[in-house]
Amino acid sequence: MRVLPDRFWQKVHLWKDTPKWEWEDWRWQIRNRIKNLNSLSSVLGVDLSHLKDVESVFRVGTTPYYLSLVRDFKNLNDPILMQILPSNKEIDPVIQEGGELDPFNEEILSPVEGLTHRYPDRVLIRSTSFCSVYCRHCMRKRIFLEDERGRSYLDFEKMFSYIQENKQIKEVILSGGDPLTLPNKKLDFILSRLQRIDHIHTVRIGSRELVVNPYRFMDEGLLEILERNDKVWLITHFNHPDEITDVVKKAVKNILSTGVPVLNQTVLLKGINDNVETIEKLLRGLLQVKIKPYYLFYCDPTKGVLHFRTDIKKGVEILEKLRGRLSGIGIPTYAVDLPGGLGKVPLQPEYIVEETDRFITFRNFEGKIVKIQN
Repeated sequence: MRVLPDRFWQKVHLWKDTPKWEWEDWRWQIRNRIKNLNSLSSVLGVDLSHLKDVESVFRVGTTPYYLSLVRDFKNLNDPILMQILPSNKEIDPVIQEGGELDPFNEEILSPVEGLTHRYPDRVLIRSTSFCSVYCRHCMRKRIFLEDERGRSYLDFEKMFSYIQENKQIKEVILSGGDPLTLPNKKLDFILSRLQRIDHIHTVRIGSRELVVNPYRFMDEGLLEILERNDKVWLITHFNHPDEITDVVKKAVKNILSTGVPVLNQTVLLKGINDNVETIEKLLRGLLQVKIKPYYLFYCDPTKGVLHFRTDIKKGVEILEKLRGRLSGIGIPTYAVDLPGGLGKVPLQPEYIVEETDRFITFRNFEGKIVKIQN
């Protein structure tokens, strides 16, 4: 876990006079977002004019908190900076060949606008097109092209009617954009309505606010909402150990006090976390602050994102090296989300060497061979 210096944000000239009470207000973080290349260039002290063509296609955005996690503003390969700084590779037609803006047919598989029904027992609600940080690797990067707005109450009523009428639906995934950027009143409305639908057993909130704006979970109003709605799980998205801070630890403690479990899904990203040392440090850091590692995803085939893709076997290699070095509670499932809305496929190292009618031969994490009677 990374312990941030007192008033760490004051290293940035733009926020040197910001008082602690303002900095720790989640609404202040969103109001004071960096929203264009000119502002980002000013903070970093680096000329970014060569990226203007990218900005004209895919918007830029980050919270002051998340930008302040960058260790060296002059190092454009910083793992935090690489997740928020545009790259000309995003619009390179050769590099992005084969990528799609909606590779999983979320829009096609929408019986109601804003709701995707891909699996029989669960639906996904795209509650808003707004994010406080626009991650360059976003699988739903098409929202960069939309107006920043939440859906109307009428939109949600149509979704709730569909869910109410389809009793096979047991789980709702509340996503976006980022649903936790919505005001408490609207979030309470959504969760309360889902809480009252008897055949809904689980509501998953997919949010990156714990990573990029952990002060959201210092808001007593939000914590009261989470405590009232006992079907809720929080799925967050840490990609690098530098993102796990003492501020995050405090936020997680607040979340857990409401009875909401916290799980994490990570995307394997070239140049950011595609090695066993970084992933191991990330997973250990998550356990340290009581977040359960859940998924490690192969980077999705989204247009504008393909330059982050590793070899598909890289994730299997990393998990194989972690087995035996890291507790089982810290090892996520490595998965590939298949294009066309065909679902996730888990990939794991193979430990069965041979199987006969009489014996199964296994290889353990040290490479030792063990034969067990079948």
